[in-house]
Amino acid sequence: MDGTDGGADPTAGSTRTPTRIVRLLTALGIAIAAAMLVLGGLLLLDARRDAWRRAEQAANNLALTLERDIGRNIAAYDLSLQGVIEALQQPGLDDASLGVRRTALFDRAATAEFLGSVLVLDRDGNVTESSISLLPPRLNLADRDYFQAQRDRLDAGLFVSRPYRSRLRQGDVSIAISRRLPDAGGQFAGIVMGALRIAYFQELFASLDLGPGGSVTLFRLDGRVIARHPFNDADIDRDLSGSANFRRFAAEGSGSFVGRAAIDGVERLYNFRRVGNLPLMLAVATSVEDIYAAWRTKALGIGAILIFLCGASVALSLLFRRELLRRFRAETALAQAARKLAVLAATDGLTGLANRRQFDEALEREWRRAVRSGTPIALLLLDADNFKFYNDHYGHLEGDNVLRSIADCVRLLVRRPADTGARYGGEEFAVLLPETDAVGAAGVAERLRARVESLAIPHEGRPEGRVTVSIGVAVARPRHGDQDSVLVREADAALYAAKSTGRNRVATADGSDPSLQASEPVEGGSR
Repeated sequence: MDGTDGGADPTAGSTRTPTRIVRLLTALGIAIAAAMLVLGGLLLLDARRDAWRRAEQAANNLALTLERDIGRNIAAYDLSLQGVIEALQQPGLDDASLGVRRTALFDRAATAEFLGSVLVLDRDGNVTESSISLLPPRLNLADRDYFQAQRDRLDAGLFVSRPYRSRLRQGDVSIAISRRLPDAGGQFAGIVMGALRIAYFQELFASLDLGPGGSVTLFRLDGRVIARHPFNDADIDRDLSGSANFRRFAAEGSGSFVGRAAIDGVERLYNFRRVGNLPLMLAVATSVEDIYAAWRTKALGIGAILIFLCGASVALSLLFRRELLRRFRAETALAQAARKLAVLAATDGLTGLANRRQFDEALEREWRRAVRSGTPIALLLLDADNFKFYNDHYGHLEGDNVLRSIADCVRLLVRRPADTGARYGGEEFAVLLPETDAVGAAGVAERLRARVESLAIPHEGRPEGRVTVSIGVAVARPRHGDQDSVLVREADAALYAAKSTGRNRVATADGSDPSLQASEPVEGGSR
C-alpha cells in the first residue's frame, strides 16, 4: 500500500485499481447490450415508418395510374358522343341510307370492349338512332337520370349517370355518359348517350394487388358507388354521401388519410383523387394491417436475434471478468500505446489533410526559414459559412462530405512542395504559403473561395443557396525575434472581418481589396 501513493511506480500512478476497471468494463458491456437493443428498436421503428411511406407512395402512384386510365377511356368515349352530335348537324344526313347514316354517326370507339350501345334520344326520350342496329329499338328512356339531367339543366355538359341495368343487354349493369343535343335554335332536342359497362371497372380493379384487405372504389360526386373491389353486387349504386370518409373526399378533392371504411369497417390508408374534370372520385385504400404485416414478421425475427445477441453479450461480459482482471495491465499498456500513436499521427482522418499538430510544426519550420531568407510567408484561414446550420439541417454525414469537398479544393490549389493545407479545427482550414506575397496569397484565396462556391453544394442557410467559405489572409516578412503566432492572429482577424461583412469573401489583414490584388499579374516570388 505504501507504494501506491508515492508515485515511484509509473504504472501504478497511471492506472486505476483493476477491480474497479473490471466493474466499469462489465457495466460498459451491459450498457452496450442495452444500447444495441435501443438502436435495434430505433431501426425497426424507422423500418416501420419506411413501410408506411412505401405503401403510401405505391397507393398514390396506383391512384394516379387508375385516374389517368379511366379518364382517358371516358374522354375517348366522349369524343364519340361529340362526333355523333356533329354528324347529326351535317346537312343531307337525313337523306342518306341507313347503312351510310350509321357509319357517319358511330365510329369504332362505340364498338370497343366494355362499351355498350351509343344511342340518340329525341326530346321525349325515344331512341332514334342506335350503334348496335340499323333500326333503332322501340324504347323510351325518359325515366333515366342521364336524360332528365340534360333535359332540365342547360349546363349539364358531360353527365355521368348512376349505375343502371341495361334494357338492351339483358340487365347488364352499366353507367351512361351523355351530352345534350341542341336543335338549330339551341333548344333541347334530345341527348346522345353511351353506355359503359361496370365490368370494365371491375376487371381493371381486380388486376391490382392491394393485399387481402385493400380496396378500390369509384364514386360519383354525389357519393354513389359506381364500382368497387372487392366486388359485392349490393355495393353498386350504394349511397355513401353521409360517411365521414366521403365527406373528406368531397371536401379535399385529393390527398391521403387513415380512416375506417363504412362498408366493412376495415381501417385503411386512403389515397383519393378526382378523375380529371369528370364528376368522379377514385379512392385507393390499403389495409393498415396489410401495410405492417411484412414489417411485423421481420421485426419479430430481428427482435429475437437482437435479444439473443444482447443476452450473449451480457453473459460473455460476466464470463470474461476473470480474464480481464489478468490482462488488465496488458490492455492498459496497449491502450496507452494506441493513444500515443494517435497523437503522433500527422493526417486528419476525415479530410486527409495535415492535422493541427503537423500544421503547427510546418508553421514553425517555415517561419524560421523565412527569417533566415528574408522572404514573405502567407497564411490563409478559411471557414465554412453557416456550417452549424448546415449540420443541423442536412445532418452530420452531409456535413462531413462538405468538409471533404473543401479539403479537395485545398489540395487542388496547394501544389508546391513547401505549401501546407491543414484542417485547423472543426470547419476551419489553414493554408500555409511560404515565399508568397500579398498579391499571390490573395489570388490563391480568391481562387479557393470561387472553387468552393462553384461546387454548387445546396445550402438553404446561405443567400447564395450553396456552400461557401470565408477566408482571412495574412502576410508577414518575419525577422529575428518575431513570433509566428502574430501571423495566425492577423489571419484570424481577417477571417473574422470576412465573416462579419457578409461571408463568402476574402479579407486581408492589411485591409486591401483582395479582388483587385487577385486580378494583378503574378510574377516572380509573388507565386
